[in-house]
Amino acid sequence: FCQNTYILLKTSICRLGQLHCLLTRASFSLQTMILVPIPAMPLLIHTLLLTSALAWDASGRLPLRLRNHRAPFSLAAANSDPVASLPLMEAELAALDVLETVDAEERSELKGRIDDAKIAAEFGVRRAQDDFYSAFSRGDLEAMGDAWSAEKRVRVVHPGMSSIEGRDAIMTSWAQILRGGDGGFDISPAQTQIEISGQVAMCSCIEETPGGGKLEALNIYIRENGSWKMILHHASPIMM
Repeated sequence: FCQNTYILLKTSICRLGQLHCLLTRASFSLQTMILVPIPAMPLLIHTLLLTSALAWDASGRLPLRLRNHRAPFSLAAANSDPVASLPLMEAELAALDVLETVDAEERSELKGRIDDAKIAAEFGVRRAQDDFYSAFSRGDLEAMGDAWSAEKRVRVVHPGMSSIEGRDAIMTSWAQILRGGDGGFDISPAQTQIEISGQVAMCSCIEETPGGGKLEALNIYIRENGSWKMILHHASPIMM
């Protein structure tokens, strides 16, 4: 009995560590938890831990019959978009690292999926950046509209102007700017730097014009329906 109790406590601690990593490194909805009365919370947590511990064997791994059914944190239930699933995969990798016994093949496969998702994310952001400046240079208002998010709160700060919020107001401002460009602008982004955190990407660059003018720009994109869409464009002239 003592040995079984020790094993149960050990696996409970492993699972608690995994649960802590998953909750701190990934964003999960707590709406269902809010519905649980506060006095019932300790009992709920105790039940979750006990059930979880009983499902795991003494080696710290799920029994073979359950390894393909690790709800609720299974990536099978995650978004089919690998970039959107990246935070969940990173959280699962961190959880695997907590365990004393880890399947090396499983960890390697998960690490490979994470690396592939990161590469896909960066390529996607660079494409979104290229689409934005391509639409700007061609004076293509429809393509400019496609570059911007249609679902999130958006903002633009044109050089020397106050910020403009809302998609309709932003597209009106772009229509006025593009009409004044006689068919487009020759703008080339240089020194582009990209930082990606989950489903948000921040791009900084230097906008160069044929006359030698330079503007420093900050563009922020968000993952939306499998693509990267702009939610902020801020450009300011650089004094030469």
